[in-house]
Amino acid sequence: METFGQVLAAIIGPVIGILVGIFYIGIRNAKTKAKTVKEMEAMLDDVSYIQEMKHLHGNDENMVWQQYDILLAAQHYDWYTMVDWASYMESADINNIESVVVADSANVTGIELAHVYNQNKVGLKNFENLKEERGRLSIYGHSHTLNSSVQIVWFNQTRVLRIITLINDEVLITKYVETLVRRTFGTKDAMRLAKPITNE
Repeated sequence: METFGQVLAAIIGPVIGILVGIFYIGIRNAKTKAKTVKEMEAMLDDVSYIQEMKHLHGNDENMVWQQYDILLAAQHYDWYTMVDWASYMESADINNIESVVVADSANVTGIELAHVYNQNKVGLKNFENLKEERGRLSIYGHSHTLNSSVQIVWFNQTRVLRIITLINDEVLITKYVETLVRRTFGTKDAMRLAKPITNE
């Protein structure tokens, strides 16, 4: 006949195992909840300006580039808005612009203005070569935020914005575009996601 001590010894191991398991499940659930709360706190209390994103990629001289075509959830923008956005990015994130290209339409070869731009040193907002309305504008340089080269392309009278970079990360580019559109570089709202657009 087993003594009380033997019975206790027989059941104490499984009981401790169950208690340890419950303890670890509680810790894991608490971490998951904390992570969810942190993600919600990091999200902007506003609906996204991005309606849709198409992610393409290709090779160029042994480098894989990523192209993100973004359809903005806004009205069509005009030439003056494009130049204003480019000027903002020049001061907020890409202060060493290596290329400025304009074109009459989306599909034609553009005119490189970097040489004239770098000689004039007046900034994009006051750059005489951007006074005449065109169909397309792009700037290229090093993004301090992304720590990578980036090309931003605007298409006149559309809602499309194109980002070309070496970065293969849709979430990071989404944050970058939200920050660009909202002009929040250098603020507490920089590089934050917004609430997704619903179909209601």
